Amino acid sequence: MDNTQLFRLIGTISRQATSEVNRSASVYGLDNNLFLYLIRIVEQDGISQVALANQIKVDKTTLSRALTKLTTAQLIVKRTNPKNKKFKQLYATAKGQTYYNKVYQMEQDYIEAVLKPLQPNEKAMLGQLLTKISPSE
Repeated sequence: MDNTQLFRLIGTISRQATSEVNRSASVYGLDNNLFLYLIRIVEQDGISQVALANQIKVDKTTLSRALTKLTTAQLIVKRTNPKNKKFKQLYATAKGQTYYNKVYQMEQDYIEAVLKPLQPNEKAMLGQLLTKISPSE
């Protein structure tokens, strides 16, 4: 397999995984990658919008649209950072936490099914290789 085929395979796997979890999460209105934002916000209570955008690798406009949808659905709230009024921190609501639990389980089920054929040492090697080529901050 040449470099182009390898890179395209990585992209295909990523799109397939995102598409599958989007499809499952759509019953909660969390399609179009909204589940990604909710998961990160719940797992990192009080994360800043800038940090979230950097983690998910999206621009400010895309982030803003997603956060507006999550806020409108009453899944998250934005609070002003007490130390720096320019920054907003993101928190899940009780409803958001409930949705998180369901979507997180969907994600875990998908991950388990996809990685099932790999041995533990293969998973470790895959993690090391992907980390090695992952873009840095």
